[in-house]
Amino acid sequence: MHLLITTDLHQHPAKWNLLAKAAAEERPQFVLITGDILPNGGGIARQGAFFPYLREVLIGIQNQSGACVLLYLANDDGHFLEPLVNDLEADSLCVNMNQRVYREGGLVFCGMNKVRDYPFGYKHYCVPDGDWITDPVQFCSQGSTFNDHGEQVTIPDLRRYILAKPSIHTHLNDIKTQLHPGEMAHSIWMVHQPPAGLGMDICARGPQVGSPALLHFIRDNQPLLGCSGHIHESPYQPGGQWLAQIGASLWLQPGQVSNRLHYVTLDITDAYVVTNITHSIFSARGARP
Repeated sequence: MHLLITTDLHQHPAKWNLLAKAAAEERPQFVLITGDILPNGGGIARQGAFFPYLREVLIGIQNQSGACVLLYLANDDGHFLEPLVNDLEADSLCVNMNQRVYREGGLVFCGMNKVRDYPFGYKHYCVPDGDWITDPVQFCSQGSTFNDHGEQVTIPDLRRYILAKPSIHTHLNDIKTQLHPGEMAHSIWMVHQPPAGLGMDICARGPQVGSPALLHFIRDNQPLLGCSGHIHESPYQPGGQWLAQIGASLWLQPGQVSNRLHYVTLDITDAYVVTNITHSIFSARGARP
C-alpha cells in the first residue's frame, strides 16, 4: 500500500491544489490529512463557504488517483461544520476520521482530533492532558466556542469547561477498545496533537507542547504507524524532526510552512513493514535540508 500523509492545509488553502497534483503524481491508495483543513483567515464564514471548493478538489483527487482520503476537522476548524464533512463522506469523497476506526486493505486507521489547551481563543477541541488543564498563557481571556448554529459563545470558566471533557488518554483508549485482537500491530493513528519529546512539538519561540499521554500510549501499545500535525514549524526548529521511532512504532509530523506542500509518502508491505519513507521537502528517512 502506498500512502501520502499531510496536515494543516489551513495554513495556505491553495495547498489543496498542490495536494491534488501530488496525489495524481504519487497515485497513493490512501491520502491522510491530520486536521486543520479549512482556511484560518477570513473568519468562520469563510470556512463554511470553502466546502464547495473542497468538494471539487476531492473529486479531482478521486478522479486522478482513485485514492481514499481520510481527514477530520481539528482545532482551527469550526466544529459545527462537521455535518458538511459528513456530506462529503456520504458522497464517497472522503472518510471522516473524527474519533473513528476505519478498516481497508488490511490496515486499521484510527482518528483522534483533540488537543491540549493552548493560548488561542477557540477552545472546542481542547481537553485535559494529564495534569495539563489550561495553558498559563491566554491571548483571549477564557476563550470561546461556537454553538451548533455557528454563533460564538464566551466561556466563563475555562478550567471547568475543559475538566468537563474526557482527556486525551480517554479518547485514545476509547478508540483502542474498538480494535480487534491483533489489529494494533497494523494500525495507523491520525492524532492531530503531536506526542511529547520527539521533536514534533517545538513552537517557534521554543516551548515544547506535545502530549505526554500520547507518547505513553504509543510506547505502551506499539501501533504500526502514527501521524500528527498542529505545530507547523516544529520540524524546522533546533532539535525538531519529522520522523521518530518509539520501539517498533514509527511516528511522523510533516510540518506545514511557506508555499510548498509538506507531505510524506511511504509504502506498507503485505507483512506490515513501513518502507520508502520520503518527505517532500526534507528528503528521505528523517533527513533535514
